[in-house]
Amino acid sequence: MYNFNHLYYFYVTAKSGGVNSAAKHLRISQPSLSSQLKVLEGTMNTKLFQKVGRNNQLTQAGSVIYGFCRQMFEISEEMGEQISKNVPSASRRIHIGVSDEVDRSFVVEAVSHFLKSHGLAQRPKVTVVSGTHDQLSERLRFRELDAVVTQLAMIDPQLENLEHAEVPVALTCSMKWKMTSNKANLKVGAAIRAIRGGDTVQWLMPSSRFKLRAEIDHFFEENQLKGRIVFESDVIASLVRSVIDGVGIAFLPLLYVAREIREKSVRVIGPKNGYWKYRVWLTCHTQNKDDILIRALATSFNEICKQALE
Repeated sequence: MYNFNHLYYFYVTAKSGGVNSAAKHLRISQPSLSSQLKVLEGTMNTKLFQKVGRNNQLTQAGSVIYGFCRQMFEISEEMGEQISKNVPSASRRIHIGVSDEVDRSFVVEAVSHFLKSHGLAQRPKVTVVSGTHDQLSERLRFRELDAVVTQLAMIDPQLENLEHAEVPVALTCSMKWKMTSNKANLKVGAAIRAIRGGDTVQWLMPSSRFKLRAEIDHFFEENQLKGRIVFESDVIASLVRSVIDGVGIAFLPLLYVAREIREKSVRVIGPKNGYWKYRVWLTCHTQNKDDILIRALATSFNEICKQALE
């Protein structure tokens, strides 16, 4: 009889593509995992992995054994999924990952809408965690998370791009600032000059590791924009706050400043349809795409996105 834990460790290692990520997922040390895989190879009297360049790949025997392990453990996962689907929603827990680049207030609004769509007695418990896109993708692949809101589409065949929003990126400033023009169709240079004192513009920027920052830098280069960066942050909400306070101006997706525009604390300079489009994705594991609660979350995500663009 084979050791069940050893088979599971082998399954996770093969599924994740390497000992490193498997050890992190299993929360054991890399040497310990490697040692237990060697015990399994000894028990089976065959090599399961072979070194190809810097990577470990399954041997022919390893591929056959992985096929059996996959059947075993995917049936177990399917059983858990079917049981959870028949449990009342009030007993369910939904774990949502939010990429560091995505504005938290937008996600909170979508989650609140999702919870309010259930009666008090039927509301599931929602847990929200943050991380990088890659970290959340890995956790979603191992189904530690039920859904992820991120700035990048998933390319892993095990993961589903359930919904996405394509929103304008607008030039924004504080309502406190006086404007020399109120025209809505201004080109970016004219829009900046429309701000009183626009020749000495102060810029608020997202972190240099963000996709949004790369898009802004590209737009700056294309349009030969200049100015002094006075504030840089990896927290989008802090950029929005700085715009409201009149610290400087910023290119921000309308999705992240929709409430502030409605409340008239932030002004859009130039066209409201923005200068380019920014995308936000709601993703899940392919085996969860038909889950009734994940579908309800997708509906809430869509409705909040539509409200932001009205």
